[in-house]
Amino acid sequence: MTYKELNDEDYSSLRSKLIKTKGSAEQKEFLEVLKDSNRFVEWMEGKVKTEESGKDFDLVSGKLTEHEFKEPPAQTEKELFGKWEKITPAQACRSTFWGYITLRHIKESKIDSSFLAANGGNLPGGLERIDAALSSDDDEKVDSIVRTALRRLSGLPEARGNRTVYVDCPFARAWWRCHIAEEVCETTEADTEKVMEVLRVSQAYWESLVNSVVSKNSVLGDEKIRATLIWILSEKFDGKKSTFFVNTKLDHIIKSIGVRLAWQELSVFPLDELKVLFEKEFLT
Repeated sequence: MTYKELNDEDYSSLRSKLIKTKGSAEQKEFLEVLKDSNRFVEWMEGKVKTEESGKDFDLVSGKLTEHEFKEPPAQTEKELFGKWEKITPAQACRSTFWGYITLRHIKESKIDSSFLAANGGNLPGGLERIDAALSSDDDEKVDSIVRTALRRLSGLPEARGNRTVYVDCPFARAWWRCHIAEEVCETTEADTEKVMEVLRVSQAYWESLVNSVVSKNSVLGDEKIRATLIWILSEKFDGKKSTFFVNTKLDHIIKSIGVRLAWQELSVFPLDELKVLFEKEFLT
């Protein structure tokens, strides 16, 4: 089953124009319309066509606050995945798909368009950041908020490569976390709640993990290897107190696995043997 998404050519062209020149008239126009959800939807629909061949999908229940959109609680992520579990990974890695999902949530008043511009903490909010940028002569500030909004809308592959969809777009990130958790629990004896806690340790930790899954020379591209590592980490989870849950430590573990993979195929090991090997060689 395929779902509706934005036209790839239209949307790629729009993103490229919006990040071409810092502080440009196009960037300021984008921020102006971003302040009002109705204007933003109308503006986007005038710039980017929708591919109508796919089906539509369910939306989140109720309206999300700005903070809930930026960093959806675990329960919200599970709710979204439950509604979208029939989405395939092939479609879930596309900016055009998540751009349409986010835009539809704005159109149906589930989130405000200004939420896209909010910072990573609690304050200032999206509207405040937009107003501050537009009233200043700081082209860097204008550019930064435009890029933040595009990353939250769908990911920004022109600037951040293919990892941006999995990391920067809240709806996409929620789907991929739950999808990977489901894979791990189907492959191993891991506890779902513990796995989700590992995948939600921090934004930096999630980014380190997912980069090793989707990068060109991915270390954790094999489902069995990925599931084994996350299974072990979930058993060691202690409320983020352990050094295992610092992204620099995770990077070291993944690098060590990559070195081993260069001379030995690990996915041929039975799962129980692979788990022992990982614990002995990589997580001591």
